[in-house]
Amino acid sequence: MKKKIMIIGVAAAAAIGIGGYALYDYYVGNHINIKASASENTSNTSEASTVTADQLNKTWTINKESKVYFSVTTSKETVNFEMNGITGTWDFNLQDPAEMKAIAKGDMNQINSGNSDRDGHLKAAEYFDVAAHPEAVFETVSFEQWNPTWTEGKKQTFIINGKLTVKGKAKEVRFEAESMFKDGKLYLDGATKVTFGDFGIKAPDSVVAKTQEEIQLTLRTVLE
Repeated sequence: MKKKIMIIGVAAAAAIGIGGYALYDYYVGNHINIKASASENTSNTSEASTVTADQLNKTWTINKESKVYFSVTTSKETVNFEMNGITGTWDFNLQDPAEMKAIAKGDMNQINSGNSDRDGHLKAAEYFDVAAHPEAVFETVSFEQWNPTWTEGKKQTFIINGKLTVKGKAKEVRFEAESMFKDGKLYLDGATKVTFGDFGIKAPDSVVAKTQEEIQLTLRTVLE
């Protein structure tokens, strides 16, 4: 009888331990994977050919496949947040990047880390204050390291300088970007780093994990 009670006790303790870890992981763990570069996910159906200005020099619109991710590192691991509902345009000029302009907007209400409680906490007035500032906005200022010769299906790398506005505060940012024209679409990926402090926000610590100040931003956009 005692042996049976001991076995039941051990099993119960194990179940509590597993359940406790699952609960801990749900609240502080990562549940979102950043998808691979959009340009790497395209089919290889087009023959390589030089892309002309007539093909590119137009206004391109961000489509619903596009996502923006931001990642923060805690004392446990790196946690990714994704944003859908990205809108915007890119006025393209192959020969003269000084004439190019792009703007993108992100719906802060669509922040998703796979944990609605954590997302709601981050949207609160103390942090992103989504009720008062529902959009994040990025506007380009200039392009560097631009190559005016594009080949279909081949990546182009360059720098995008711009202004990112979050919670009503603007920050100059510099994206390391790569783009590709393929099958009638433009694929634009990019990455940069900012901090919570850039936007007047304190890093959102929890009772079980401390959050670092730095935020990694990752673009996965498709334009048509």
